[in-house]
Amino acid sequence: MAIVHKNTTKTLLVVDNDEILQCLLYKYLTLHQFSTRFMSNGSGLPLLLAKNRIDLIVMDVLLPDKSGLYWLKWLRQYHVHIPVIIASVKANEDDRLLGLENGAKDYLMKPFQCKELLIRIENILTAHSYADNDNRYLHMGELTLDTETGTVTKGDDHVKLTQLETDILKLLYINTGSIISRDDIMGQIRGTIHNPLDRSIDIHINKLRNKIEDNPAEPTYIRTVRGKGYRLHIPEWLSTDDAIKRDNLQYAVSVLVN
Repeated sequence: MAIVHKNTTKTLLVVDNDEILQCLLYKYLTLHQFSTRFMSNGSGLPLLLAKNRIDLIVMDVLLPDKSGLYWLKWLRQYHVHIPVIIASVKANEDDRLLGLENGAKDYLMKPFQCKELLIRIENILTAHSYADNDNRYLHMGELTLDTETGTVTKGDDHVKLTQLETDILKLLYINTGSIISRDDIMGQIRGTIHNPLDRSIDIHINKLRNKIEDNPAEPTYIRTVRGKGYRLHIPEWLSTDDAIKRDNLQYAVSVLVN
């Protein structure tokens, strides 16, 4: 459901499956000159954000599909410029800190007054800068991905990725160690449903491996989980200084033992 106001300058997205709250915010935010869209879960985010400008998102933690914290991490990789306010009934201090640590601009406890939400929205939009580059560089062992330019750096080598390859690598990164199915890749990157007969994802994965792996036939980073999908493995890697410290420590231990 989308709300459009003639004098609107900012568009908000509320991700919450509470229909009563949706109706309440519909009236209140429209009254205060905001255009607002509502979603009941996060699964539609990729497609909606690909086609619409959203200036701020208010998101519940307890969503029917993946949690609001999962989508917060997803947003920090794919739409880092969009500020997010987490609204939740979870009053645990650890939950609040977890939301803020994962990039939320604010954390609002439910139930809340609409005026309080409005004040927080206006404060964030006033102060928000689109120059936030905190999540620009992703470090994966010896690899560093510049998400802005789509360039992977390994030592002195620099490899340019396509936009789709960059998006796939970012999705794997925010789910490091977890299996990502082809359905996940199609849904969260393209906003479409994966056709079992479509092998395009596998083709793009192979191209990505050819660019970042030392031996694409035996990949270190992007591993296939047969019948399920792919998983990003980040190998233990030490800088030169760390390696020297490790070797010195091992030598000292051997001297003591002997």
